[in-house]
Amino acid sequence: MQRRLKLAGLMLLGIAVLATLGYQWYLVWVTREYGQHLPRVDITVDTTDREYYVFAPYSTPDAPKPLVFLLNGGDAGHWRFPQQFAWQALAEELGIVLAVPVGKYVQDNEGAWQLNTSASTYQDIDYINHVIDDVARRHVIDLDRLYAVGYSLGSMFAYELACHLSHRFAAIASFAGSMPIRPSDCEPKRHVPLMHIHGVNDPIIAYANTWDWKHWPTVGTMRDVPGLVAFWRSRYGCRTIDTAESSSEVHTVYTECEQSTTVEHYQLLAGTHEWPATLGERPTYEVIWAFLSRYALPQTASST
Repeated sequence: MQRRLKLAGLMLLGIAVLATLGYQWYLVWVTREYGQHLPRVDITVDTTDREYYVFAPYSTPDAPKPLVFLLNGGDAGHWRFPQQFAWQALAEELGIVLAVPVGKYVQDNEGAWQLNTSASTYQDIDYINHVIDDVARRHVIDLDRLYAVGYSLGSMFAYELACHLSHRFAAIASFAGSMPIRPSDCEPKRHVPLMHIHGVNDPIIAYANTWDWKHWPTVGTMRDVPGLVAFWRSRYGCRTIDTAESSSEVHTVYTECEQSTTVEHYQLLAGTHEWPATLGERPTYEVIWAFLSRYALPQTASST
């Protein structure tokens, strides 16, 4: 009996060791496949330690460069942004600096990016301001050409930037997010051009329905995507609608808006929560950059 118990104990120990090794191998694989590889920069915001990752092109002249923020979803942790290698190749070719911020859970927040920002919950807006200033100290940045691209929770946070940092960001694009129906404070100083992309079959951030966070009542009910687009279209006073349809998407552009801004929306008819590789026949990152790069501060379209 004792021998059997000893053998059973050894078997359990072996299983536990293999499980531990398997989990460690899995963590190594996940980090290698999806983890961030760019140089990390540590900063302090007030008394809080934060960090971000940065890509700066090597082969372009030392002239002022656009800065693009890539805002991750999920836990907004140390992960690569969708199509990040392609973004880096584009940045190297055109002379663009990329910043990948890292989110931080605060208090009882359900998400790593603060939503429904108010005077008492300004920590992530302060953080982004610090990142902008820190990147500008390290690299030659064109502060009239700051942009943000958000995915999922990062898409939701991108609308916080539109509400609270409209004087710093020239244009914003996002995929698979939304914003609160009743934001505590959203009085932007200027109209930031916006592009929103969303899959009709998104099982996580519903396209056609409003929804509530499970454990984040201070954020309130989130908008459906048509309501999100309508909010900004109405806020900007857009008067003209142009629509192009294909078998895979509906692309709607709202123009003749106040301050010469625009609102664009890609409705992906078979899209889910997965980042789309292409929009129409072009890579998604190229379509987004073509939109962003038309704008600079103050609110004027560039000639490119």
